[in-house]
Amino acid sequence: MKLRAVFFAVCAVFALAGCSADATVSKENLQNGIADALQKSVGQRPDSVECPGSVKAKAGETTRCVLTAGSTKYGLTATITSYDDGTAHYNVQVDNKPMN
Repeated sequence: MKLRAVFFAVCAVFALAGCSADATVSKENLQNGIADALQKSVGQRPDSVECPGSVKAKAGETTRCVLTAGSTKYGLTATITSYDDGTAHYNVQVDNKPMN
């Protein structure tokens, strides 16, 4: 209970900054994190990754995004595997076929 009281006190101090109990990964950080994960796993960074918005920063959260490589677009599913010290780690599954 003491930790919870401290958390709410900190949130009260930083209320103008938008403090909340549910941390999120911003759209920009999500897109960069997915591109980083793809570069690490396949050795090549996509030209771009576009996601619809932010996601909750907790393991198991998923989102659908679109990656562009040259003129080809692929759908992908990104799942947050862990979130530690403000950094999300992802499992990224790219669709087998390009989008039409």
